[in-house]
Amino acid sequence: MKDAEGDQEDRVRYRELLEELRTIIPGAQVLFAFLLSVPFSSHFDEIDTLGRAVFLVSLVAIALATVLFLSPAAHHRLADYKDRQERLQFGVRTALCGMFLVALAMSCAMFVVVRFLFDSLAIGIGGAVAVAAAASGLWLLLPMTR
Repeated sequence: MKDAEGDQEDRVRYRELLEELRTIIPGAQVLFAFLLSVPFSSHFDEIDTLGRAVFLVSLVAIALATVLFLSPAAHHRLADYKDRQERLQFGVRTALCGMFLVALAMSCAMFVVVRFLFDSLAIGIGGAVAVAAAASGLWLLLPMTR
C-alpha cells in the first residue's frame, strides 16, 4: 500500500505530465494538419516515389504521435481511479513514444522538403539527420545526463 506522501507525489507528477502534454499536443496537431494538406499543393506531383514514401512515414508518424499524446487523457477518464501509478507510467511511456514519433515525422518532413528544394539526396539526408540529432540531444541525451 502506498503512503500518503507517495500518493501526493504521484498526483503532482501526473498533473505535470498532463500539463506537458497540453503544450505538446497543439504542435503535433498543427504538424499533422499541415502534412494532411501537403498532397493537395500544386508541387506535390513533382515529388518522386522516394519522397512520397518518406512523406508517408512522416504523416503516419505524426498521426500515431497525436494518438499517443491523447491517450493519457482517455486512460485517465476510463481507468480505475486507484491505479494512479499505473496511469502515470502509461502516460510517461506514451508521451516518450509520441516524442520519438514527432522527431521521426519532423526528420522525414525535413528530408522531403530539403531534398525537393536542393534536388540532392545527400543534402536531404543532412537536413533529416540534423533534426534527428537535435531532437535526440535535447529531448533524450540532455535530460538523461541531468
